[in-house]
Amino acid sequence: LLNGAHTSTVLAAYLMGRDTVGECMADPDIRKYMEETVYREISPTVPLPADEVKAFADSVFERFEHPFIRHALLSISLNSVSKWKSRILPSLLDSLTGTGRLPKCLTFSFAALLAFYTVQKQPDGSYAGARPDGTAYPVQDDLPALEFFAEHSAKPTGEYARVAAANAAFWGRDLSGIPGFAELAAKYLKQIRTFGPREAMKKLFEE
Repeated sequence: LLNGAHTSTVLAAYLMGRDTVGECMADPDIRKYMEETVYREISPTVPLPADEVKAFADSVFERFEHPFIRHALLSISLNSVSKWKSRILPSLLDSLTGTGRLPKCLTFSFAALLAFYTVQKQPDGSYAGARPDGTAYPVQDDLPALEFFAEHSAKPTGEYARVAAANAAFWGRDLSGIPGFAELAAKYLKQIRTFGPREAMKKLFEE
């Protein structure tokens, strides 16, 4: 619940101009997204009594709101490919199995990862992305992941989403084989790129 809340949120939130978890909690759009993700999509997949799960989820939000803890989103973003695989994918698959439909917030988190990892190699050998306002930020991950995204992230949205979802080396399986997943992720990624991450996030709750 704690790690899933972090990994599902921080990449989109950073692109929205937020720098810390505390700032995310004070942002009504991000908080609504995080609450939907944790309480509606992740919590039902946890094999414990519902009251225990809710109590722990509540404690996670209390921790995130702590005024004296400054947890930087860029620090949490380190190695997000492996984190998404271990922290988000199991909940996404369990939610899909339990409900028969793709969880929109967890799928959106994959699109946010693709947006955050839209990178270019720098002259010094590092890799960087850019916020919508043009501000550059470092992306830190294993070199094969960085090379992959530098090669593919400039492709058209649908193609980029499909090739990323199909990379079984990242996710442990070919996610393009999940009916509708790559297409929905591509839809969300297109909205992020077209309208910006905040409006794309808000559109989740208009569907």
